[in-house]
Amino acid sequence: MEEEKRVPKETSRRREGVQAVKRAITILKTLGEEEMELGVSELARRSGLQKSTVHRLLQTLQREGLVEQNPETGKYRLGLEILRLAGTVLRELEDLQQVARPFLRALAEECGETVNLTILAGDGVINVDRIPSPHRVRNIGWIGRKMPLHCVSAGKVFLAYMPEEEVERFLNSKLPRLTKYTITDPAKLREELQRVRELGYGVGLEELEEGLNAVAAPIRDYRGKVVAAISVSGPSFRLTREKIPEVAELTKRAADEVSRHLGYVPEQERSLFPITE
Repeated sequence: MEEEKRVPKETSRRREGVQAVKRAITILKTLGEEEMELGVSELARRSGLQKSTVHRLLQTLQREGLVEQNPETGKYRLGLEILRLAGTVLRELEDLQQVARPFLRALAEECGETVNLTILAGDGVINVDRIPSPHRVRNIGWIGRKMPLHCVSAGKVFLAYMPEEEVERFLNSKLPRLTKYTITDPAKLREELQRVRELGYGVGLEELEEGLNAVAAPIRDYRGKVVAAISVSGPSFRLTREKIPEVAELTKRAADEVSRHLGYVPEQERSLFPITE
């Protein structure tokens, strides 16, 4: 009987522990979304947590070096320990950027539009490098801006090559409509992803912002896994639907070159040079 009573208590403690971790992550993400420092009240308002909960978690995060408090203002910002934890990821990104940058530059010169290097970030994608278009009217392509998977060309590329169960999970979630052209119907999006696999590139036609078109192709590592994408974006009056296939071929070529430098060997080339023991 005593054992039966103990189990629910342990289960309750585990749930409380998970909940505390989720709340701490919410605080870190809220601080990470802003360039300014935030006080306890503002953090509570933005995160939707109680002030007492925020204060308690901040004390723990501060002891671990994940947040810092400005002694003059009393407000909080992310701590240096975050940089140490992110070091491995940053080094991998730097390696990817160093390999990709010459090909980004060459592609930008060829097509005359903004070229972005994009990675997967949870349920979205983030630009980690860009070469801006020389034109006055151009897409900014903000570095660090998180964008939804379903309405950007690079996002469709990642979705197209994800495991089927992950794709289905995403399609079963709410797909926000950002413009009148955004695809929010799961069946239509499935068809779009099939086209990405067939063509080898993804397209976004005014789905993120009206007047903005883009095309993206996958970058693979030595295992064949899609680890990034190169995209070309520009105003729809210049990067027209008719011009998309031509730019797509240039984008695919650049992405393929980066993939080769990361150790990727296409399937057809492997069959030409089989490995023998």
